[in-house]
Amino acid sequence: MNSVKSISRVARVFCSLIACAATFATLTGTAIMDSWRWQNPRPQGNPLYAIRFSDAKRGLAVGRDGTILRTDDGGKQWNLKRSPVNTPLYGLAVVGKKAWAVGARGEILFSEDRGEKWKSQKSKTKNHLYAVWFYDERRGWAVGVEGLIMATQDGGQHWTEQKTGTPKQLFGIAFGNDKTGVAVGAEGTLLTTNDGGASWQAHTGASSANLLRSFAVAPNRFWAVGANGTILHSNDGGVSWTAQQSNSSSHLHSILFVNENLGWASGADGTILKTSDGGATWSAQLSNSAQLLSAISFADEKTGWVAGEGGVIYATTDGGETWSPQTDGGANVRDMFNAVQFADKDRGWVVGMNGCVLGTTDGGKIWRTQKSGTTANLRGVSFVDAQHGWIVGERGTALRTSDGGSNWQAKPLSSQLDLHGVTFVSPTDGWVVGEEGLILFTADAGESWTAQTSNCRFWMEAVTFLDAQTGWAVGEAGSVVHTTDGGKTWKLQESGTRRWLYSVSFADAKTGWAVGEEGLILKTNDGGENWAVQISNIPSNLLGVKAVSPKRVFAVGLNGVILQTQDGGRRWQRDASNTTTPLRAVAFAAGDGWTVGRDGVILRYAGNNSGELRTILGK
Repeated sequence: MNSVKSISRVARVFCSLIACAATFATLTGTAIMDSWRWQNPRPQGNPLYAIRFSDAKRGLAVGRDGTILRTDDGGKQWNLKRSPVNTPLYGLAVVGKKAWAVGARGEILFSEDRGEKWKSQKSKTKNHLYAVWFYDERRGWAVGVEGLIMATQDGGQHWTEQKTGTPKQLFGIAFGNDKTGVAVGAEGTLLTTNDGGASWQAHTGASSANLLRSFAVAPNRFWAVGANGTILHSNDGGVSWTAQQSNSSSHLHSILFVNENLGWASGADGTILKTSDGGATWSAQLSNSAQLLSAISFADEKTGWVAGEGGVIYATTDGGETWSPQTDGGANVRDMFNAVQFADKDRGWVVGMNGCVLGTTDGGKIWRTQKSGTTANLRGVSFVDAQHGWIVGERGTALRTSDGGSNWQAKPLSSQLDLHGVTFVSPTDGWVVGEEGLILFTADAGESWTAQTSNCRFWMEAVTFLDAQTGWAVGEAGSVVHTTDGGKTWKLQESGTRRWLYSVSFADAKTGWAVGEEGLILKTNDGGENWAVQISNIPSNLLGVKAVSPKRVFAVGLNGVILQTQDGGRRWQRDASNTTTPLRAVAFAAGDGWTVGRDGVILRYAGNNSGELRTILGK
């Protein structure tokens, strides 16, 4: 039963990744307008699935959304390289100057200049490939779904399928020489070959756990790792296998040896294991991370790297006794970000889960943690200038600052309902909205709050005011309420939909937009008396919208979607976000823009400029 649950979990992980990739590929069929650059994490935040170093200086890493990273200095600086694809890349092999990456939909990429430039190779399959191994510059193998093994004898110019006789997913492959190899996969699948893959033999009974990676250090010495801390070892080319005691229950996703005795494995929950006796004993190393570390690489007995969830990369120069991050963005800034606001082009704030508040005074080049004094999930932020701001969140959480966030003060409300949106039009006058149609108003900077009658019992997700009198709020079941007297009276407006509306933004008293479920975009030209649907060509939820002007509007949402219109919404086009991570909010100030989302993602609008943005995270 545990095996069934385990394979189900692995399958769900891969399926969700492929679904994201499929959505991304479909959406990019629309014209791409402008681009956005990573500000957090840096150099990027997509999960990394494989990392390989050819020596102590030169290395590559690949991951979701076609991510390719390259370093020439041991990882002190990682550079994003242009990828021919935007689908996930799961496997990576490096031999000298040459490198191969494999991924979803049968993608195989090849580089002959240490990963500087990449081109596609024809794999002759549309099935997903999860791992690749090259014995030398000509002979290589890749494995994937439904027992798929592809092989090449000419460096990937031609790939042919090898018959395996199994329908199980294959997640790892390794060869000890050009003849002897092992492939591993779901539910303890173990395949071996002694003829370069011309024939494969199945071996059963060693384990029922999902086996996620394999490694070879000699023609007959192999290791495999997998679910629930499984480590298997073979001394006879895979004919027989022995379980090694890992002393870990975490899923292990990667294993590597630098010789027949010294090796490491990595996996879920920040797990790193080391052995100095060929696996007879394994001991845990402190990674200082709780994230999935799905890939590991060592250049020698001392110098190594692990990579994984959120784009993290850690390095060691002492054989793993200590690990140091090579990417910016610690655990405290990799939470879900829910809202973003900028008072001007330099000064901005981001809020999210676990009481996370970040502030910047230079447009996001440096983001610094601000002490919120709470662990609540923070949902909304509003600043009227560079000093005066408010944050709201779950369980009636309300915070205020009068010094730009250097100090945040809790301002408890009488309501313990979750608060989702906040907006202020002056240092004293503001509104918050939340569960059960809640709308509260303050005229004294939050010292006291008065409930206003929304005439709606649905959840309110967002609120916006143009001035002290004119405002709108939107939420559950297509709810839209409007006031022209500062909230003394709120009137329901017919939106024409019962889909959830997550965000609203107005360019002026007449022209506004609301976005919501299943790519819904609504526009009004008469202050909300009438709302019309605009075509987004997006099937996923849109969670944030910002009207920069009556003609120029941005919307963000699930699967890393960023939409832009320059004609008031007659035509919406896709911006290049370079991620499928969900984006929850978007803000603009003086022509500059930012969007934030899950896993601590902060992107900055780069327009048509292809130059890189330098970002530093500080405490």
